Amino acid sequence: MTDRQERYVKKMACASALGTLLLLSACSGTPGCLKTQRYTEAKSLPALKAPPGLDVPESDDEMKVPDVRNGPVAAFAQPPEGTEQDNPQSRCLSTPPPLSNPS
Repeated sequence: MTDRQERYVKKMACASALGTLLLLSACSGTPGCLKTQRYTEAKSLPALKAPPGLDVPESDDEMKVPDVRNGPVAAFAQPPEGTEQDNPQSRCLSTPPPLSNPS
């Protein structure tokens, strides 16, 4: 094998090793749903105050951040029945939590 071929083989081996490490690191770690989600920190803002000569628009209750019992949450505390219990991804919600309390 020539010197040039040896360098090429070494470069390819390094590239393969690096690619393998990147793929493996992408599969490990904490699933995104188990990290702190920005929406769980949402807060309602105080009512608008208009300067003199202007009217405050009527309040829109649909824009109010609702109170959610035991929430808001991004993941189940325990994996639901029928899922892979040892897979952290099983705790992730498949749909967003409800935005209002059931009546």
